[in-house]
Amino acid sequence: MRNSINRAIDGWLKAGVIDATTAQRLRTHQAATAPTATSRLAVFAFGFGGLLLGAGALLFVAAHWQELGPGARFGGVVALLVLLHLAAGVATPRHPSLTTSLHAAGTAVLGAGIFLSGQIFHLAAHWPTAFLLWAMGAALALAMLRDWPHTLWVATLVPLWLWAEWMHRAEVVQPPYTEVVALGVGFTALGAAYLSATSHALRSAWRRALSALGAVVLFPAAWGLVGVGLWRAEAEATQGSWAAPALVWTLAITIPLALAVALRRREAWPVVVAAALAYTVTRLDTSQTPHELLSYVTYAIASIGLILWGLRDREPLRVNLGVAGFALTLLWFYFGNLFDMLGRAFGLIGLGVVFIGGGWWLERARRSLVKRIGGTPG
Repeated sequence: MRNSINRAIDGWLKAGVIDATTAQRLRTHQAATAPTATSRLAVFAFGFGGLLLGAGALLFVAAHWQELGPGARFGGVVALLVLLHLAAGVATPRHPSLTTSLHAAGTAVLGAGIFLSGQIFHLAAHWPTAFLLWAMGAALALAMLRDWPHTLWVATLVPLWLWAEWMHRAEVVQPPYTEVVALGVGFTALGAAYLSATSHALRSAWRRALSALGAVVLFPAAWGLVGVGLWRAEAEATQGSWAAPALVWTLAITIPLALAVALRRREAWPVVVAAALAYTVTRLDTSQTPHELLSYVTYAIASIGLILWGLRDREPLRVNLGVAGFALTLLWFYFGNLFDMLGRAFGLIGLGVVFIGGGWWLERARRSLVKRIGGTPG
């Protein structure tokens, strides 16, 4: 928060809106009135302590599960939930980081309580509804607290609920291959939408947290598309029809795009590009040489695009992800096409050269790009 205010003051001073004396007075006032910053060690201690507190309490209930009656089980879960939020309320005036950690731990206990309640009372209900209730609780907490942990809770639980609904349906009716394609494209686009939350001018805590979650979602989702492409030929042969279920495709496309538009307005177009590239990969059967080469090109283009997107928004995280993606593409190409041709000994020698030479070149390029946009090379 303090850094963002100082950047705003620098911008006003550069634009001539205020003079140097006023800028100094604003900085002095900010330093005098801003709350004391909590160290990273304290934030880690609060967060990890809240996690251990909730996990330990739930483990105690699980260890004495047979000794407790249904009422005691349910009461213990509810008591833990209430205790965490009450403790967060007490800690609010002096320790905002501790408050945030306790409220986040309370939301974690809410999810555990929902699932445990279903087991306590033997509710043979629609199990994905538990994720929906958990997401609703997290959304209510977000509306009240407006903090970054609950932004992550909602951003995680809503897609998880939709995926659980699809899995529950798949247990009854085998879904056509095109629905698997929709899920792959949808999660890749969702990761890109989360990743788009930040730019040089948009650096709030919840946006940075959402962008970090986007990196976690985008990388495995994008590389998992390779497996979808490999399965395509067999799936099409057995299931035949490529008529996509309208609901699955609609959700897979509209949710990430709507979220990106809400986050970035006109700058949401890279999410459309990510979805298009993801769909292209799912149409490639990498067991065939032409398709395999095209997949290398597609991933290289996507990695370079991610780097350019990061340069455009002056966002180091995207630059780092793009460089990592490009490096993985080179390794994939080496193992898929050159390693066996060179033999084991020369293949390992070549791999060493690739790691040393290519790693040096990519790291030098990464540091140069990150420094260019004003970030810390790391």
